[in-house]
Amino acid sequence: MKLKDIKKFEQQNPQISVNVLGYEDKKIFPLRISEMAEREHDVNLLLLEDKHFVLINDLSRLLSHQMSNHKEKRFFCLRCLNSFTKKEVLDKHKESCEKHDCVKLRMPEKCSILEFKNFKHSVHVPIVAYADFECLTKPTESCKPNLEHSYTEQYQKHEHSGFCFSIVCDGKKLKPVLYTKKSADDIIGEKFCKHLKNELDKVWTSEAKDMIFKEEDKANFETSTNCWICQKDFEEGEIRVRDHCHFTRSLSFFK
Repeated sequence: MKLKDIKKFEQQNPQISVNVLGYEDKKIFPLRISEMAEREHDVNLLLLEDKHFVLINDLSRLLSHQMSNHKEKRFFCLRCLNSFTKKEVLDKHKESCEKHDCVKLRMPEKCSILEFKNFKHSVHVPIVAYADFECLTKPTESCKPNLEHSYTEQYQKHEHSGFCFSIVCDGKKLKPVLYTKKSADDIIGEKFCKHLKNELDKVWTSEAKDMIFKEEDKANFETSTNCWICQKDFEEGEIRVRDHCHFTRSLSFFK
């Protein structure tokens, strides 16, 4: 019997549910976990070489050696193969585990390193703008849809009537900008872009701060051997940007 045919077998035998585990590289993992929970008979099978099924009489004895060298009985969740010392704890775990696909959890090898690579998310953002548009909903007329086919009926048209945005500069919230449509020829999208650009120009000229860059800081920058963001050492011959003006300008919002 193929794995895809087990579901049909379960439908023809309403008292039986069938779970199948796989075996590869001396590791056991879930292959097929039944969706038919709480049936009279639960049958657990081990599939070998993709063609031989072996009945699992004691799940704890089969899987415990993958967890530890202890001999005591453990209760396993077939969906993730996590083990528990008490059935009550397993039942509580199943309440959340059954909402997800079956998968075997694999922990990192000893002495392995998990690295953070999205360094851009750790760099402070000096300027953030929060915007919201307001719309008027006007009824629209359309042809009568064909009831024999699926359809989407458009009964309203959203027309921009105004907007409001607020800029936060280095933690300081600036005065919000509110605009309401003045006439039918007033294009809200264009007004929004113009007002936002004007406010950002004001921020760059009035809120930007000169970075305090002492001789000691300059010396540390010139002699640095590792990146201040990722903390990795520079490789030999690697080109580093030492443009002091660019460095000052790019960090002008940092205190």
